[in-house]
This record gives sequence, C-alpha cells and structure tokens, in this order.
Amino acid sequence: MRANPHSLLSRDAIDRRALLRLAGGFGAAAGAGFPLSASAQAQALKLGWIRPTTGRLASSFAPLYFGGLIAIDEINAAGGILGRQIARVEEDDEASPAKEPAVVRKMREQDVSCIVGPTGSSQSLASLAATTSMKLLQSTYAAAAEAGDGKKYPYHYQVMFNTDQQADVCVDYMVRALGVKKIGILQENTAFGEQGTAASKIVLQKKFGLTPVSEQVYPINAPDLSAYVANLQKAGAEGVIGWIANVPNAAMIFNAMKTLKYFPPVTGHSGLMLPALFDLVPAEAVKNVFATYYRNFTWTDAEQPGPRQVEFAQKLAKYPEAKGFEVNIAAAPYYDFIYCLKAAIEAEKSFETEAIRRGLDNLKNYKGLMGDISFTPENHSGIGIKDVVLVSVASGQDPRAMGCMRARAPGQ
Repeated sequence: MRANPHSLLSRDAIDRRALLRLAGGFGAAAGAGFPLSASAQAQALKLGWIRPTTGRLASSFAPLYFGGLIAIDEINAAGGILGRQIARVEEDDEASPAKEPAVVRKMREQDVSCIVGPTGSSQSLASLAATTSMKLLQSTYAAAAEAGDGKKYPYHYQVMFNTDQQADVCVDYMVRALGVKKIGILQENTAFGEQGTAASKIVLQKKFGLTPVSEQVYPINAPDLSAYVANLQKAGAEGVIGWIANVPNAAMIFNAMKTLKYFPPVTGHSGLMLPALFDLVPAEAVKNVFATYYRNFTWTDAEQPGPRQVEFAQKLAKYPEAKGFEVNIAAAPYYDFIYCLKAAIEAEKSFETEAIRRGLDNLKNYKGLMGDISFTPENHSGIGIKDVVLVSVASGQDPRAMGCMRARAPGQ
C-alpha cells in the first residue's frame, strides 16, 4: 500500500536525500542549504524558507516545498538573478501558528527580505501579521481569500487559487452543469474549512438563490465520520460540496458513502486528488467526485498539458519522495513565486524590497506554471478564475496523469 500523506516519512529522507538530488552543482550549495563561501554568501539573494522540520505535520508538509527547490535549482543553474545565486535561510516553525512571529523575527535578524512559507492557512495568517509590520516580501501556502488582499497585506503575494475562487467553481459546476439544487456542505473544522463553507454559501445565494440543505462540520481527528455523512443523506442532499483537505478524512467519508449506498456528486478541494486515496476507498466511491485544480495541469479530448507542465511532472517523477504528493506539489505556490520574484527583480534591476514590491505589483500576465499571473497594488491574488477548473478525481489512475495531471471535468 502506498503511504498516505499523514504517515511519517523519514526526516533524513526528506532533508538529505531529496534536497541533495533536487540541487546540482553550485545550485546545490544555494538550494539545499550547504554553506557558501564568504564571498558567495555576500552576493547571494537570501530567501527565507519557513517549513516544519519537526512536529506532526513535518512529513506531510515537506514535499510541498519541492517545487520551490526545483525553481531555485533551475534559476541558479542558469546564472541566478542578475548574476546572484539564491541561498535558502531555513527556520522550523513546527507548523505552529503561535511560533510564526518568532520565526519571522529570526529571518529579519539574518537580513532576509523575501520569504517562502509557511504552509497552512492558520500558520500563514499568523505569519503575515509579523511580515507585514516588518515589510518582508512573502508568499505562503494559504488559500484564504484575505491573503490576497494587497491593501491589508501589501508585502504578501498569493500565487494560488483562493477559497472564493474554489467555491465559485465548485458551486457553479454543481448547480449549472449537474443541475443539482439540494446541496449539502461537509467541512473540516479548520480555518480553511470555515472559509470554504462561508464562500460557498455566498455563491449559492448570490448566483442561484439557494441555501444548503445541511451543513456538517467534523473534527479532523474524529475516528469515524459516518454520522456526518448520514446526516447529509437524511437531509436529502443530492450533491455535496466538500471542504476536505486530507486523505484520512476523505477515506472515512467515501467509505461511509459506500456503506450507506449514497453516492452523490461531490465537488471540493484539490486535497481530494491525492493518489493514496485510491488505496483506501473503492473505485465506485470516487467515480463522481471532482476537485479544484489548475487548467494548465489538465487534459481533455481536445487539449493536452503544455510542455513546461510535462517537464515539471517528469522532474518530479525522478524523486521517490515526491511520489503520491505530485498534485499538491504542483499546486503549491512556491515554484511560481520564486520565478515571479526573478521577473520583478530583473524588471526593476534592483534587489531593494520596495523596488521588488513595485515590480511584483506591476507584473501582468506572467506565464507561470499554474496559469497567467497578474498583480495590482490592491489585488495580490495572482491566479485568475479562468485558470481554475474542476477535474475528475478518478482520472488520477489514468496513465496520462503522470502524478500531477488530471482529466478536466465534463463541460469545464
């Protein structure tokens, strides 16, 4: 059985083998955290790297940074940014929101002005309170729509779809494409789940004049979720919007549906696409399940993923530690953010924080891995709704998936 994302991977396997392989040549020194010479350190662009290396989420969060490591290796191998290599300055946040302010202060003390991470909406919002006041440029793995508010967080850049966009796509497909009007909502009791549900209810009401027939909120550490699924069935929900971000919860939910012989169409978060799910639930349970993803990583009968996306998938396939996590690695903001930083610095010909911020705020239709990326001073949510689609969860078993590709949902 393939290990699920919440099983513990060896820290050595992630920190040593994977990082060594992801970096090469001089890029290894800058990308994998090895010491640079004194002269190289003086010239390097210090990039803060906030991720948990200890704590219960260390193993499941570690692979999400692989895309960023690939970007650093590519950029360093090509000569760096304006001739300067990128050097990571890493700090362990233990995935704890309470530790984020102290981690940010450590970054500041090390003369870091640009930060990658943390991962998780709660962790990210806690970090943003500190980075905003210190005027540190940052991109986090946070789907909360407020993280893309340039007025509130003028130094943070959201290079991923947000909960508002996901809700719009999920609700629209359920009602318009599938014709479902009796909709239930099933959400985990996290900040992400709360934001997703709130956004879904707004879209349901404003676009279609509908309200959910049932809202079920479950604790992510619950040993059994059958009762929550049964409540949706009893309420007459003919479709379910699921704000579910981890495989163990998803497995319990879909197995409960099988037991109840209740197979409504489900639309939800990209966390539903992890391949480990197929080892835990029967095929019939996910046949009618669709998740949010990026158009660039999808195929239809008429369209295929682009060569850049195929090349990225091929690079991920070389690293055993990425197996089973490819979808979430491709959906992570770090690869595109680092390239956006490069574009902004080169446009401004400056490494000064305010110059880089100006360059990012003026970035328009940058061809990123996930889609076209644009920012304004007010809007720091870089991915547009046109690049967000629903995909078939079951298509993850298709040979064409290459780990991080999926078939677009019919009509998308």
